[in-house]
Amino acid sequence: MKTKIICLLMLLSSTTFFGQKNNLQEAKAHQKTLKINTVNINFDEAIKLFSKEYSLNENYSYTKLYSTIDERGFHHDKFQQFYNNIKIEFGTVITHSNNEGVYLINGELYNTNDLSIIPTVSKQQAFNNALQSVNAQKYMWEDIEQSRLMDYKMPEGELVVFPNVTLEVNHLAYKYDIYSINPVARLEVYVDAHSGEILFSNPIIKHADKINASNEVKKPFSKLNASELLIQGTAATRYSGTRQIETTLSGSNYILQDATRGNGIKTFNCLKGTVYQDVDFTDNDNDWTAAEYNNANKDNGALDAHWGAEKTYDFWNNLFNRNSYDDNGAVIKSYVHFDVNYNNAFWNGAAMTYGDGSGSSGILTSIDVCGHEIGHAICTYTAGLVYQNQSGAMNEGFSDIWGACIEHYGRTGGLTATIPNSIWLIGEDLGNAFRSMSNPNSKGDPDTYLGSFWYSGTADSGGVHTNSGVLNHWFYILTAGKSGTNNAPTPDVYNVTGIGMTKAAEIAYIAERDYLTPNSTYADARNATIEAASTIYCANSPEVIAVTNAWYAVNVGEQYVAVSNDVALQTITGVSTISCGTSLTPVLKLKNQGLNAITSISISYTIDGGTAINQTWNGNLAPCNETTFPLSVSGLTKGAHIMNVTSTITNDGRPENNTKSVLLLVNNSGVVGTVNPFTTATDALITYNQNETSSIWVRGVKGFGPMTSAGNTVYTTNLTGNYVDQKKAYIISQCYNLTNVSSPQISFAMKFDLEQDWDIVYVQYTTDMGQNWSVLGQMGPNWYNSNRTPQTSGDDCNNCVGAQWTGTDTALKTYAYPLTSLVGQSNVIFRIVFHSDEAVNQKGVNIDDFVISGVLANESFELNTISIYPNPSNGIYNISLGETNPTLIEVYDLTGKIILSKKDIMTSNFTTTIDLSSASQGVYFVKIVADNQQIVKRIIKQ
Repeated sequence: MKTKIICLLMLLSSTTFFGQKNNLQEAKAHQKTLKINTVNINFDEAIKLFSKEYSLNENYSYTKLYSTIDERGFHHDKFQQFYNNIKIEFGTVITHSNNEGVYLINGELYNTNDLSIIPTVSKQQAFNNALQSVNAQKYMWEDIEQSRLMDYKMPEGELVVFPNVTLEVNHLAYKYDIYSINPVARLEVYVDAHSGEILFSNPIIKHADKINASNEVKKPFSKLNASELLIQGTAATRYSGTRQIETTLSGSNYILQDATRGNGIKTFNCLKGTVYQDVDFTDNDNDWTAAEYNNANKDNGALDAHWGAEKTYDFWNNLFNRNSYDDNGAVIKSYVHFDVNYNNAFWNGAAMTYGDGSGSSGILTSIDVCGHEIGHAICTYTAGLVYQNQSGAMNEGFSDIWGACIEHYGRTGGLTATIPNSIWLIGEDLGNAFRSMSNPNSKGDPDTYLGSFWYSGTADSGGVHTNSGVLNHWFYILTAGKSGTNNAPTPDVYNVTGIGMTKAAEIAYIAERDYLTPNSTYADARNATIEAASTIYCANSPEVIAVTNAWYAVNVGEQYVAVSNDVALQTITGVSTISCGTSLTPVLKLKNQGLNAITSISISYTIDGGTAINQTWNGNLAPCNETTFPLSVSGLTKGAHIMNVTSTITNDGRPENNTKSVLLLVNNSGVVGTVNPFTTATDALITYNQNETSSIWVRGVKGFGPMTSAGNTVYTTNLTGNYVDQKKAYIISQCYNLTNVSSPQISFAMKFDLEQDWDIVYVQYTTDMGQNWSVLGQMGPNWYNSNRTPQTSGDDCNNCVGAQWTGTDTALKTYAYPLTSLVGQSNVIFRIVFHSDEAVNQKGVNIDDFVISGVLANESFELNTISIYPNPSNGIYNISLGETNPTLIEVYDLTGKIILSKKDIMTSNFTTTIDLSSASQGVYFVKIVADNQQIVKRIIKQ
């Protein structure tokens, strides 16, 4: 059987591996991926679903790291995992969402349920152990000036959970950022907080006998003095010819400082010392000529470093709208002439450092070196690939990719020009290239996964500089195209048509930014780039075919299998989160992801698993094109419904993308001033649990202890016993039209017995059919009894929203709150939210006599003398006016829109009619005005 990486993209469920033994070199994906076919799922709900794949409980939380929006407007949100408020290193989850909610979620999470989080080794002892492992002669914090320049201080140690993905063991650990000056090194050292053992050292400065690099820390750019001027100069660079650079006039000299890009780019002179110092390179006329700088000291290399940093910034900003390496304008500082005969260059976490080289090697300031090193900073602020084994090889590979792209961009102004062969060599300007992307084998690196020169040992952090050749070669093949036979254990014959550097760079960047996580493997990279290309283009596009087959060429996964016929149900839109009526018009977005045109699509939907309703779309849908199809859904009863939609075509090659589900919440209109005692079935409201159509809220008579309902029918969290742990449940009110109501107020009767602070109940409202909810009111004598939040009260109020009832009050009371801010809103919905944590439960909550009250008309109107009949009606309504002579009759729909207005009203025996025959089925409001007084009646059109 062929040795292939197994690439797993899961549908509705997933398979994962905690870690890969044998240094993560096994042919497996490390991430889990979950495709979500239910619409209207937000990222909180999606993460909870994803967490179930790891059997995680409520002790885990997630903090957003960053959000991005891709070319199609899709959102990608990356989150950091925590366990009992302790960060889990590498624990990362990424949600991918469109207008209908999260459609995909991937990441690597860790189950630490049984881990003791109380350290038994002191922070000081752990620090001493870390220092012994580094064993340096001098550290950065011992030099105050160096620490200031690098924005660095002596590490205090951070308590984290450290997952050893190789051994599949979690540790409580102290993490220290240790920067040594002699020898030069910067490491993230993890020390076991129970045993004091050194668990892992992650290099920030990545020394090796080849080009290397590291991560970064954002550092502010000092503001220019008022007397300093920004001017464009001319620089005779050592490696890239004469180029334009931005400089600053400081006094009578020009210096290599540019404040036109982000928070600035600065280039300094280390004067061949081993310490950093802000010594400027200067020129008296801003014409930095070869005669002046092409000298034995290699000063023209500083011009390359400055110009290269500018072009690196421009590449990220102009092509990907990324503002410096941290996407927040961080200053890029370069220090040239570091040490004597220093044959290296690196990013130290705060700045670029360039040695002058030794022997025949040139100063290491070529533009691809600059792009490579800052590429490690990009990685830190995106995927954060751990510097070991496959993830470390990809860390290096991505930096090589960015070095090649930035060299081509800097020298041609873009990525579309013909690519010279030299672009695919890394460091070729220095005299002897370190690596080749087009032919990695020529430099002793593998061009194929598990092929010739593949390294399986532990040196070089598991062969990160060697095995990077696989990603390098994949990118070269994707860009330029290639055919041949690889050197896998079982060779593959491949033929790939390249897509050019512009598209290849975009796909690689989106994958690194939006899909990869710290311990990703090559299998994960394949999944990520295919998903990125499919999102940007189409699942059957030439781009996706090239991405897939380029991976096949380097022995990662199988080659692309064309599907002649495939329709994908992309989204279901046009469905309100809560509908204030029984008729809905969901809109399907359908996409042709096959090779043949589609002329007919069969569409079927069911409501709550009932009889299927079949419809057909006819037309001509070309490959990679989309179309929409509206469904007409009517006759739904009030409540929560599940609609399952399936779209298919003859010989559909990918049936897994044909189906989606949506939760439909169908509501009706409430009458202002009418008390709902919940006594009969017609008084029932919509109830459901978060992520469930069932609900712990039940309507019935509660008959035990102090929480008895005294024979009344109520909504309660539990008729007997205690309520259920770890639930978030909702009671949804009817829709209320407050456009013609003065002094509206909400009120209901309630008693409750809840675990103090941990379990809560509160009220929210929405004015946009449930798309956005806001907490109603604040703590007060007739409303909430608690205003605590997690931020103000520590960790004993995790669910608190800052306005809630909690604790115990078993005396039945009526709670009321004015709705002054909602006057004029045509569709207001309220919900009562019950939220319990994962442990300790009590007697629950009873809700009764819910009412929205207010003044609909002047009390001189005799309400019982005005009636409208028949109601419901097919269109003709009689209005009996008692002894009233109206001056105006208006009819409003649920949105508040006037659909009928009568001013010259003819009556017969104080009776008139209105005709709504042409109106749609649904609920309407009739406003009757007489003598500057008014009354509103609710009617139903059948």
